[in-house]
Amino acid sequence: MTPGILHPEPRRRGGVRALTMRPRLLALAALAAAAGPAVALRPAPLAAQVATVDEGSFTITRRGERVGREEFTIRRTPGAQGQPVFVSSATVAMGEQRLAPALRSDSLGAPLAYALEVRAGAAMQEQLKGAVGRGRFSTVTRTPRGESAREFMIADGALVIDDGIFHQYYFVARSAAARELPVVIPRRNAQLLLQVADGGAETLTIGGRPIEARRWTLREPGGAVRQLWADARGRVLKVELPGEGVVALRDDPPR
Repeated sequence: MTPGILHPEPRRRGGVRALTMRPRLLALAALAAAAGPAVALRPAPLAAQVATVDEGSFTITRRGERVGREEFTIRRTPGAQGQPVFVSSATVAMGEQRLAPALRSDSLGAPLAYALEVRAGAAMQEQLKGAVGRGRFSTVTRTPRGESAREFMIADGALVIDDGIFHQYYFVARSAAARELPVVIPRRNAQLLLQVADGGAETLTIGGRPIEARRWTLREPGGAVRQLWADARGRVLKVELPGEGVVALRDDPPR
């Protein structure tokens, strides 16, 4: 059993169970869940439909040395029954590798559909498509070695934080009042239960300006720690992974 990853029995909520599914059926389910909301016959003006919640970039360092950059956008769009849907996308450059995540989530940040492309130069290394339904996260992953389909159980209210991607902590900041947060890591086909501790108010310098922030400590079951700083609106300012020596710091203050 991998430390820090939940592996409960099938009846236990929030657990993780890898199942083998038929790729064809799973792909159909993923596409159905990933489909956007139906277009209304008389749509409202575009400005009323789509609002940019946050956008910007992070510089990523490892042990003080710059190793990458992430550019991201988070938008709120209308969804079914008047409930908003958040659409988050980014480009993460780490050396020759490029990650392009795209997440659709509900008004609370719970995932509806997820996609990720990983490239090294012009070569495709990985394509992942995921969808959520009936308490399960289903994925189809394609690599140069072939295609695989997986499914695992997730807890109610689980959020997505994929490896090497930092703007997705926005949804953690909005839910950080909870003492525990289940988070899904799609590239690992796994879920972690993070213990959340409020570290209080701090002042960060972003783009040469002091910004009031709040810090949270997110502790994994195996003991690994993540530090998150966000402003009063939940916009991520800084993420630190002390065990890896990684820091993602916002380049400019949120608009």
